[in-house]
Amino acid sequence: MVKSHFSLTSNLSIVLILILITFITYMNILPNQLFYDDEELIYKNTYVQNLRFSPRFFTENMIAGAGKTSNMYRPVLLTSFAIDYLIWGGSPAGFHLTSIFLHAANSVLIFFLITKLFGKRLLAALTSILFIIHPVQTEAITYASGRTDPLFTFFCLISLLFFLSSLTIRKDRLGKYLLALFFFILALLSKEAAMILPFLVGLICLVTYHKDKLNRTQLIKNISPFIFIDILYLVLRLSILNFANILNFYQTANSYSQNISIRIFTFTKVFFEYIGILLFPKDLIFARDIQFITSFINPWVILFFLFVGILLLISIIFWKENKLFLFGFFWFFITLAPVSGIIPINNIIAEHYLYLPSLAFFLICAYFFTYLWNKFPNPSQRIFLMIILVFIFIALSTRTIIRNLDWKDPITFYTKSLSQSPWDVPMRHNLAMTYADKGEIDRAIKEYKTLISLADVYPNTHHNLADAYKVKGQYREAEEEYKKALKIDPNFYFSYYGLIDLYQKTGEKEKLKEIIKQIQKLQLK
Repeated sequence: MVKSHFSLTSNLSIVLILILITFITYMNILPNQLFYDDEELIYKNTYVQNLRFSPRFFTENMIAGAGKTSNMYRPVLLTSFAIDYLIWGGSPAGFHLTSIFLHAANSVLIFFLITKLFGKRLLAALTSILFIIHPVQTEAITYASGRTDPLFTFFCLISLLFFLSSLTIRKDRLGKYLLALFFFILALLSKEAAMILPFLVGLICLVTYHKDKLNRTQLIKNISPFIFIDILYLVLRLSILNFANILNFYQTANSYSQNISIRIFTFTKVFFEYIGILLFPKDLIFARDIQFITSFINPWVILFFLFVGILLLISIIFWKENKLFLFGFFWFFITLAPVSGIIPINNIIAEHYLYLPSLAFFLICAYFFTYLWNKFPNPSQRIFLMIILVFIFIALSTRTIIRNLDWKDPITFYTKSLSQSPWDVPMRHNLAMTYADKGEIDRAIKEYKTLISLADVYPNTHHNLADAYKVKGQYREAEEEYKKALKIDPNFYFSYYGLIDLYQKTGEKEKLKEIIKQIQKLQLK
């Protein structure tokens, strides 16, 4: 490893440039509204809106403050939202500003990490700039609830930097090591995916020491406390902090959730989807449809193992000459592991999953540019390289700025997403509810009917359609929809109360008495 000093002052100009690029790329998200998961996490979460509830962040699930249950446990994330709410109230701009600051901070941390590992500031700066401007990052930065990825990444990177300093700088090694452990804990409390950090610590050790100097005993000593924290965290999550089934996010079993081989086979297709997004980020889609792969004898599976095998072989061959390739290979797969299907989470693919793994891709891209820059010292050749690089930067940042506009308000976002994924039931439901909230009842009714035609299995869809009919004074249609909701789920209390309100409006006393009797019977069960 080439030594470099971890000095903020000596790299101040680069730090300021990275911060400036981040704000130029993302400043247009400041007027964006709060919606989607922001409802459960921010503007309808009573815990977040009052710091006196902050102790509950550490004892309850992530959306308990909204009266709901989740298998997520992210107290540091909720704390950050609570601080924002204390400062900004319900103003969306404040929440977006924090996300922008986090993204800028992560780019600076990446710059220092790459500089310290490989001793090349140009390589580190290019990696950081690509990390900032690439459109794949918008899902993690542009809407407030996406903060969980930049937040846990922030703490992971700080932890790795302190650990790296404890290896390379003799002064106060213990203090730096303890700080590395502390920030690891904060990362875990920001997002469960931080459990992979001990593997990144091991990767840092492999890159830092030459093979003949690698002391296995020392390596185990370095990693063991991180692993112990991981084990302790996992025990707590599986016991007193297990609010739902954290090892399987699916409430209804299916072939994907029940079979790890299917999840691994399916990931092979997802992997190439991710590579496609990183290479050509033209089509950014919030809800992507991935078909399950059930057999090893599948073109995507075979291609994946061939492709990954070749990459690994090349990385090993160049290990002594250049550790960067193997570092990038393992970084990508280690950081992607929590969302690879090992644990059946309910999103098979999502762009924000690439927030931390993408660092490896940008590092390799930056390496090839610096390689060409050194290989072609001729001024005219370098001008040509600079033109290409500037074109790439402009294209990526422009796509990011345009994508930011898709998130400006719920109707814009849901409409755009449904044009790409018309089959997505939750998205259409959210769009219908947004229309209803804005008083556009006819549009809401149209969306609810479309939703029912796509998947008539949810009582709340019929219930919400009934509410819309009731607002228009179409009481018979409303009554019919409430009853359909109760036919799907006889315990769906909301529709009983909807019928009570309806019969009070219509003055149908006998029907009112009958509904009250039904509620009383349910309460006695």
